[in-house]
Amino acid sequence: MILGIAMRWLHIGSAITLLGGFVFARFALAPAIDSLPEGERRSFDSSVASRFRGLVYTVIGTALISGIYNYLTKSAFPPGYHMWIGIKFLLVLHIFAAAILYSLPDVAPATRSRRATGILISGALVVLISAYLRWISVMPR
Repeated sequence: MILGIAMRWLHIGSAITLLGGFVFARFALAPAIDSLPEGERRSFDSSVASRFRGLVYTVIGTALISGIYNYLTKSAFPPGYHMWIGIKFLLVLHIFAAAILYSLPDVAPATRSRRATGILISGALVVLISAYLRWISVMPR
């Protein structure tokens, strides 16, 4: 029971950390980078992304481990659950791939901003689907 609670918190905490990082990157960091002189823009952007890379990989790893654990230990699956979890997995794969590509060196700041926007849109959909999956899982039958 304690492991299950810890894994749920680890999963939620990983999602919050990843999406929160991209909210910051898109709405605070990107405008600040755009205000820099052209010569400094790319080097500062690459420096920030390389420092962010370790966090991105760590959070992806903890989200994968805790998500797989949570899925495999679930006792019952209500009707429609597998369809929605499949859609959620596809969106999560998009988030992970875009997050890894975001953190690569030598990416134009405009491309990073576009990837962050895509991550946030997919992240919002994942949160909505997760809330629905939780609701149908605890709903009385």
